[in-house]
Amino acid sequence: MPQDAGPSYKRKEPFVLDDRIKKIIASAVAKTDPKQIAILRKLTVAQRVQQATSMIRAAEQVGVYRLRQREPELSEQEAYYIIRSGTLLSREIKKRAIQSS
Repeated sequence: MPQDAGPSYKRKEPFVLDDRIKKIIASAVAKTDPKQIAILRKLTVAQRVQQATSMIRAAEQVGVYRLRQREPELSEQEAYYIIRSGTLLSREIKKRAIQSS
């Protein structure tokens, strides 16, 4: 599948955990404080969903902010569409292709 195919949920083939990704996951787990895990286990499903939604919203806001810094002509709505649709990489590839030709 091409790198600019968009979000991973559109993939037809399964995601494969190679050794590199397994090492990254193991490293992240090793750095997790057991106190954090204890707190998370006490949260309700609704609280966990609220936390996840909050993290997604924060990541989107950062992405939109940085994208609009690079491309100030974009409206906030356009920037959110690009970030949420997962098309940022394909836009960058196309932009570089146009600049190099």
